[in-house]
Amino acid sequence: MNSRLHLASAFCFICLHLNSYQVLGSSKDECVIEPFTVCIGAQLSSAVLTGANLWGAVLTGADLTTALLSGTNLSSANLSGADLSNAKLFGADLSNAILFQANLAGADLANANLNGANLEFADLERASLLNASLGGANLGGANLANAALAGARYDSRTIFTQGFEPGAAGMIFNDNFISQ
Repeated sequence: MNSRLHLASAFCFICLHLNSYQVLGSSKDECVIEPFTVCIGAQLSSAVLTGANLWGAVLTGADLTTALLSGTNLSSANLSGADLSNAKLFGADLSNAILFQANLAGADLANANLNGANLEFADLERASLLNASLGGANLGGANLANAALAGARYDSRTIFTQGFEPGAAGMIFNDNFISQ
């Protein structure tokens, strides 16, 4: 698979490739998405990025509503303030990703790897995190109202909002955590 992904009809406010520092996708016609890409404020609603490699990408403030991101590598990506509401992230790798204040309401994160992810103040209302890995994740201040958490794994490093009871939500504690 080609490591560069061109998205027609996508619009990036600022798109830079970190290796060459050239401006990419400066028009409404194309936005290049690949590892280490900086694409702040990208309009990628309903984009099909299934299985893409976006390792270390910066997509802060991006609109990824209803995007198809199943199996996508978003490890170490910065998605702070991004709108991923109703996105399909089934089995995605979001390990060590920054999702600070991200909107993940209604998102499908079942079987996703969120080990070490920063989900502080993220909106996860009605999100599915069934069987997700959350070892060492920071969920402080996150909205987990009506989130499906059965089978999600966490460890002693996982941070929750004060008063949240992971066991009551069906989560599984494992301090000998083995990431996916």
